[in-house]
Parts: sequence; structure tokens; C-alpha cells
Amino acid sequence: MGEPSHFDDLTPRARAFLANLTDERIEELEAAIEFSRATKTVSRFIKWCIITVAAFVVATAALGDAVQKIWGWIAPAFNPK
Repeated sequence: MGEPSHFDDLTPRARAFLANLTDERIEELEAAIEFSRATKTVSRFIKWCIITVAAFVVATAALGDAVQKIWGWIAPAFNPK
């Protein structure tokens, strides 16, 4: 079935929905769409914040391990037995 080009081509449920729309309900739908977009944007931002924090923790742990290994190589040179 192709896209409807006239009101009469819509399904009965869609016609009933559109016929019952008031200005107030249209404003509510617009607000809901705007809220949905804002929520999607914020959730993307939060996702990347969590990924960044996790990467920072892993990188810090790896750097700490590398520093300990390097210190283990250098420290005996300063404390000969």
C-alpha cells in the first residue's frame, strides 16, 4: 500500500485520531516531540560522558602499571646493594 495522499486514503484509526485533534492536543504533541529530541540529545551526551570516564579509569590504571614497571627498572640503579 502506497503512502496516502488524501485524508480518505488513511486507515480508519488514523482518520479518527486526526479528526479528534484540538489545538491543545497538537501543542502537546509538539511538546512531546521536542522533549523526545531533547532526551535523545542528553542521553547521547551522558553515554559519551560514561565512555570517557571509563576510558580515563582504564588509561590511568595502565599508566600506573607502566610507571611501576619503569620504576622497578630504575630503582635498583639508585640503591646498589
